[in-house]
Amino acid sequence: MKTLSILTALFVTVLLATNIQWKSDLKFSHKFHQQEVEAECTECHAGVDTSRLGSDDLLPAMETCYNCHDEEETECTVCHENPDEPVILPRITDYSPKFSHKLHLEKGTDCSVCHTGVEQADKVGAGLHLPAMATCMNCHSVPENKEGCYQCHESKDNVLPGDHVADWKHNHGMIAETDQISCRSCHTENYCTDCHQGENLDNRAHPAEFIITHSLSYTVRESDCSNCHQS
Repeated sequence: MKTLSILTALFVTVLLATNIQWKSDLKFSHKFHQQEVEAECTECHAGVDTSRLGSDDLLPAMETCYNCHDEEETECTVCHENPDEPVILPRITDYSPKFSHKLHLEKGTDCSVCHTGVEQADKVGAGLHLPAMATCMNCHSVPENKEGCYQCHESKDNVLPGDHVADWKHNHGMIAETDQISCRSCHTENYCTDCHQGENLDNRAHPAEFIITHSLSYTVRESDCSNCHQS
């Protein structure tokens, strides 16, 4: 098997994300094409090595398949489960443009570093093997301030994860306890200690008796309640 020497190609962007699912009738195995055929990623994903935008369409068109497969003799059912009503793969258009495959490839980044498991994939559409933000943070450090976020994210609208709703600060504890890696993708430990001082019960923002004494803290403006409480 040839090393996955040129990729970071399978339809990527920094973020984000990552929960896109396809319903596809295509029969395609990356594992077979890479291990048996020894195909290079650029043979199907043309332009990946020069792509500077995460929004570039790097998915192969059907004509690309004809570079290796004979258009006249290849049976449609080799690739399509239902040739009479083939499902057309959607083109992903909602990626942030702030991602350069070219730059990452020039730095020697292997395909599988970002697109984990793609070299073993036997089907198309199983999550697309798109990297989550936590994957990016395996190489990239947490920015020192919010402005650093916009090196990858275009605006605040696509920076906040979907679960960061209005009462997130009040209810984030369970996630923080069970998925700290996700938290560390954006937040340093100092972010937590702004509220959690260590002496608090179970690292909560307030001591056990705070429900009784909180009016005094509010009166002397010991802290800003609205940081966590919206109403």
